[in-house]
Amino acid sequence: MTINPVAQIEAPERNEHSTHEFAGKVVVISGGSSGIGLGIALHLGRQDANVVILGRKPEKLEEAAQAIADAGGTTAGYSVDVRDSERLDATLEDIQARFGAIDLVVAAAAGNFFTPAERISPNGFKTVIDIDLIGTFNLFSLALPRLRKPGASLIAISAPQAQRAMPLQAHACTAKAGIDMLVKCLALEWGVHGVRVNAVSPGPIAGTEGLARLSASPEIERQVLRNTALRRFGETAHIANAVAFLASDKAEYVTGTILDCDGGMRLGNLDLL
Repeated sequence: MTINPVAQIEAPERNEHSTHEFAGKVVVISGGSSGIGLGIALHLGRQDANVVILGRKPEKLEEAAQAIADAGGTTAGYSVDVRDSERLDATLEDIQARFGAIDLVVAAAAGNFFTPAERISPNGFKTVIDIDLIGTFNLFSLALPRLRKPGASLIAISAPQAQRAMPLQAHACTAKAGIDMLVKCLALEWGVHGVRVNAVSPGPIAGTEGLARLSASPEIERQVLRNTALRRFGETAHIANAVAFLASDKAEYVTGTILDCDGGMRLGNLDLL
């Protein structure tokens, strides 16, 4: 199977002598054309990384790739669904051939909708599991032979739903709980290769599709804020900073960890305070 990027752009003013920690590093981000994934891609692009984004829609990939290049990163975008293991494998093979061994993989692709459990169809439940949980496993397991060893880092994007049951979210809670345990299992097994596996668990992040769905009305939005300890929404930059920390040398002895970056959303119901 021949795979080519839908977009590949060199940074317009590439700094060959950059002192950024991620300069020249090869970063692969699924779900990288929007939301949290794009926020991470832009942050690492500004640090002169080679950022490769994966997504399903070519037009969104092209737009996101241009934004990453404008931020300073060399970038490529590949149209691929993380549920399609054959195409994903070929995509990672092409990435390694073009950029070299992969230093960081971020699994940020996700699917979700809000429905009472009795109304979720078997196919709807399976779709969220397939994108979130199985998609994360596909990306990490297929990337393993292409990673820089030792030293590579794998980071999944989880959610407070992994720890805290939420109404209308049986499928997402199940998928994210599976991701948290997958991270721990892979960290346990792959540490021998010098590969670290961690996760970041974001709370309600402004400007993302997830928050738009979660806060479908002003009243629901106020309720979300009431049940977040810091009483404010986060930003994609907060998650990007958490990912950058876990992927950095500062966290070189950290693996199998779920880093909560949720403003305290996971802590429980605050309505009584």
